[in-house]
Amino acid sequence: KQTLEAPANQPFAIQFTNNDAGIPHNVSIHQGSPTGPEVFHGTIFTGVATQTYQVPALPAGTYGFVCSVHPNMTGTLTVK
Repeated sequence: KQTLEAPANQPFAIQFTNNDAGIPHNVSIHQGSPTGPEVFHGTIFTGVATQTYQVPALPAGTYGFVCSVHPNMTGTLTVK
């Protein structure tokens, strides 16, 4: 996905399915854009597998998310 939404000031979960057999991926959330300060770093795991990330409460705003292994894989998280 390239866009996600989450509630402001509440912890939330991201269920991420890595369908790439033998390839590691994760989700890291950054303030403002995928290159901004990191506010959450999900565990890197190899597919095919599913990981549920428990993300702490974030204030309202726009965040970028990125795969730490593949920095070209990005998206936008809107917290409101």
